[in-house]
Amino acid sequence: MNEQKGTKEQRRREMVTAVRRGGSQRCVAQRYGVALSTVQFWVARAAGKRLDRVDWSDRPSIPAALPRRTEREIEDLVLQVRHELKERSDLVLK
Repeated sequence: MNEQKGTKEQRRREMVTAVRRGGSQRCVAQRYGVALSTVQFWVARAAGKRLDRVDWSDRPSIPAALPRRTEREIEDLVLQVRHELKERSDLVLK
């Protein structure tokens, strides 16, 4: 599995290198069998950096933790109050 990861990262580096050497992003995408947006993504990530300083690894597009998420107890309380208001309120919402 590490071998495949190294290969994936090496291919990304090669794509960026090919673009930096004057190849069009579209031609590079076609040569490597990837979408144009993939080449654009890696070229953008490598922009202004030496290739040995670029993070070629996959990263999730969302953070590992949601620091501003409401605590579960508060969320449960809000849901409970909403349910009670719906059952007992004299207001009719349309």
